[in-house]
Amino acid sequence: MTVQRVSFLDFPWVLDYILATRFNCSLKQIRHAVCSIVMTLRTILAAAVELGILVSQDGNIVDGAISAKPFIDNMIHVITECLQNFPLCLDSEFFHSFLEPLPGHLRFLCGNFHPLTHMKFEDSAKEQAFEAQTKVITQALSELPHQCSNLELHMSSQEPVLKQIQLIKEQLRAPLWMLMHEFRSLHAEERMLVESVEEAVRAVADLHVQETRERPTWPQVMGDTLLLLLPLWKLSALAVAKGQDAFMRMVAAPPLEANIGAQRLLQRLIEVLLTEKADFLDIALWLAVEPSSAELLSSREAAAFLLPDAANEDEFTLFRKDALARVRENIPMLQSHIIRLPKNLRAAISAHWRGVVEDVHLYLQLYLRVVEAFLEGQEQVRTFVHNHLFIEVMLGLPSLTWLSAAEDKRVRRAHMQRKSAGLAA
Repeated sequence: MTVQRVSFLDFPWVLDYILATRFNCSLKQIRHAVCSIVMTLRTILAAAVELGILVSQDGNIVDGAISAKPFIDNMIHVITECLQNFPLCLDSEFFHSFLEPLPGHLRFLCGNFHPLTHMKFEDSAKEQAFEAQTKVITQALSELPHQCSNLELHMSSQEPVLKQIQLIKEQLRAPLWMLMHEFRSLHAEERMLVESVEEAVRAVADLHVQETRERPTWPQVMGDTLLLLLPLWKLSALAVAKGQDAFMRMVAAPPLEANIGAQRLLQRLIEVLLTEKADFLDIALWLAVEPSSAELLSSREAAAFLLPDAANEDEFTLFRKDALARVRENIPMLQSHIIRLPKNLRAAISAHWRGVVEDVHLYLQLYLRVVEAFLEGQEQVRTFVHNHLFIEVMLGLPSLTWLSAAEDKRVRRAHMQRKSAGLAA
């Protein structure tokens, strides 16, 4: 059986399409009844809009000039509300939210329409146009009660099917909502991490000013580099969670065919990134000495092995194609400044960056929890859809980074400025 790979964020619409394909033939009469009501409401809406235009354009109304426009606006508003949020596949929840309020909406429309029938225009052509639109609305309003009764009758006969559709949607809604909550939590943690980096940049720059009386730019380079390395940190955490032995067997096999030396350097990179109380100054110096292991860890094959099936890999592709090159340019610049730091200043600066790395590790714990929750939800959805709809669906993990485009542009702009002007001491 062919497996359909579906992005997590697209799944609600895909599910509606699957349900529509499966059940819409059984709901043919109901769909026709709904369509007749919708077309009638749209007829009233179009006529009400025309009435609004006539009233707005003409100042010579004999009766009702002051109060006409609010009644028309009320009609337009309530019809617009009725015509929102139609699912592709109708279910019992929709019908209760759509059908039950209709009698009240009909009374509201009639109550607001009645005063309009007493309006008169001095211009005969406009009076005729106004009467034509009011006749359209009168005819449509007279048809709605019968159409609602017809829909209610068809709903009663198809209630089991509607409840089955509703059950399927409700059973799948719980894991999806849970995952959305996890994604929002990770988003908030990422924002806090960015704020932590910004605070460290300011604190380190201030320390440097106290020591040298000059405000340096390299702390900002350090902060930008740390954020650029987040995808590499994620892959390191995934490698440990999945098992480093299995990961090393994968990189040793074709097509990567990493030798023993490359495997050891890769293991050392993972240790450097994830060791408790890691110092980002030491991480930067290690990457300056051994950059190749970062390329191996972020390779397309490694990312595909470590990420869940059908996951969005854009974050890691962008790291390979762009961010890694920027990290390589930044690291030698940072190395030249780090090795020249006075011992006492380096200790104080290290303390700030060590705190940021601790925040990164906390962020990675939540990241792994989200990935684990997604894997559970992915299996739950796959099993349920297979058992109830007899198809194979594989949910795809969305990109789990929300670093804004504006932030990325800021980093790129600062990077280009440093390339052209050079770093200040």
